[in-house]
Amino acid sequence: MKNLILFLFLSWASFSQTIENDDYLIIEGESSKYFYILTKDGYYISELAGKITFKEYTKEIPKSLNVPVSTLIPLLHNSQTYLLYPGGGLLYTFSDGSISRIDRSFPHRNQYGAYFFSYKENVFLIGGYGYWQTKSIITKFNFNSGDWELVNTKGQQPVGIDQGTYFIEDNKLYVFDFVSREINTQKEKRNENLYVLDLDSFEWKKLGVINDTVDLINVKNKGVKRFFKFEDKLIFSYSNNPGFFLVDIQNNSFQSFKDEILFYKSDNQFIIKNNRLIGPIKNTLTGESAFEKFDLTNITNYPIDEVSYFFRDKEEFFQYVYFALFFLIVLIIILSLYYKRIAQTYIIDESSISISGVSHKLLPIEISILTLFSKDKKVLNSKLMELFVRDDKTKDYAVKRKNKTLAALKTKLFNLYNISFIEKQKSKGDSRHLTYLLNKKIRIIQETID
Repeated sequence: MKNLILFLFLSWASFSQTIENDDYLIIEGESSKYFYILTKDGYYISELAGKITFKEYTKEIPKSLNVPVSTLIPLLHNSQTYLLYPGGGLLYTFSDGSISRIDRSFPHRNQYGAYFFSYKENVFLIGGYGYWQTKSIITKFNFNSGDWELVNTKGQQPVGIDQGTYFIEDNKLYVFDFVSREINTQKEKRNENLYVLDLDSFEWKKLGVINDTVDLINVKNKGVKRFFKFEDKLIFSYSNNPGFFLVDIQNNSFQSFKDEILFYKSDNQFIIKNNRLIGPIKNTLTGESAFEKFDLTNITNYPIDEVSYFFRDKEEFFQYVYFALFFLIVLIIILSLYYKRIAQTYIIDESSISISGVSHKLLPIEISILTLFSKDKKVLNSKLMELFVRDDKTKDYAVKRKNKTLAALKTKLFNLYNISFIEKQKSKGDSRHLTYLLNKKIRIIQETID
């Protein structure tokens, strides 16, 4: 790690150009060999080799440009540098040593903090904050009329996009880690999802929830967020934290890294040229800003964690849902079978029958009958007759008493539990031989008293 820090320090120290003005804007420039630093008084041409040259503007700055130069939003589109007024509306170009206004609009003040980007032949502005409300609108500049037009979108559009992190690959614009504000309370709410916008059809889709490991929730004290595209991947960080994230959205992966110079020591303004990050570092003693460069090709050599998924996509989500549904169905079936078995188990004691803790009183002779069925689901007629035979009574009396008692017991149990307990079955060979059967769905257990 010490060797890495030394290497980084030497990388910065090898390239130093300073200015005293606090109000400046660093822009890429048309050539890969130099960049520009714009101020109110003029501009610097800063060559990557180290030479810096100051020049005055060839024309007076437009009077409508009445804000600090550092608040303008630069965009290099088709080898032309565009400068957007903060909040949207006014649009300028920097070309041939002068700043010129090209719009016929007015200061919208409707999309502060929006993302200014280009796609094909157009330039767009997405999201932002204005008039006490976060926006998810997309506006497109009409080069013919000089006005901004609202772009209609469809799909799963996020509600308000402010302070977002953006990444463009092919015809897709990805956005995450943004906040929205409630109109009444202005309370910020950070969105935890990754969204994608098709720049041809302008249809939104919500891809999934960002990995919890990417600590995006408590970032208020992490300073200003910075992000840029590098080798088809996204790098983003916060100015008060030396760590940064490298995200591969196409392969749904991310990894975090750490260095003490790349972001931590640099200012919020920066550009990327020839695999180099170029940005100002302000000297707190002299007040001067030195524009330094850092070689980005070595930033992935020192990871601080393992590669992990970046967002939980829909396919993975539905796999969890299907598994949960399958598990729930199996659980319901098991519980149903268990309940069904428990529900048909009746317990008898000396004076009552009960199920699920609810008991009903029975006559002693009724308990005696059910006791026989607790021992065997088939009870011969002769066994039942033994309960009713009396020495001082005829057999016919015993038969009538048995039949009457069984009929009353069946009716009573059916009224209590809505199920028939006992059925009579005649022998196929001799109809005089009777057998009484306990319902197959019922089990009777005789409670034992210790």
